[in-house]
Amino acid sequence: MPETKEKREITEELFLGEIYKNAKMGADSIINLLPHVKEDSLRSVMTMQLDGYEKYAARAAEALCKMGLEAKEENIITRFSARIGVAINTMIDSTASHIAEMMIEGSNMGVTDMTKLLNSQGPRGACKEATRLAREIIAFEEHNLEMLKRYL
Repeated sequence: MPETKEKREITEELFLGEIYKNAKMGADSIINLLPHVKEDSLRSVMTMQLDGYEKYAARAAEALCKMGLEAKEENIITRFSARIGVAINTMIDSTASHIAEMMIEGSNMGVTDMTKLLNSQGPRGACKEATRLAREIIAFEEHNLEMLKRYL
């Protein structure tokens, strides 16, 4: 889709909905990967990250609920594709290094998606809570990247 000169202003609802989807996809990916993890220290790091994603998803869902809206997950096709991708990737290579690489790719996508969300705000911006939450998720993802690098 061609980009216009003016950025389309994102609504508070859309912003929080995207944060929710991002955090849920991170959590779901870890849940799908954990059965393939053999190294205890990597399992511990991933479990800590899973807890973080679930907390961010809950915060976004709660903010949406306060607005009288329900948080919606990614569509079934996207979730199924991610699950199949994990299954195929771990069937080929389930070493700690490869799983860490997969997690790093996911965290990089999370940083990119959240940064795009922040940059898509119009001149008035989205709500302060959503902006703060997106910035927290970016910091969380960047911390995750640093923790995972030692497994490469």
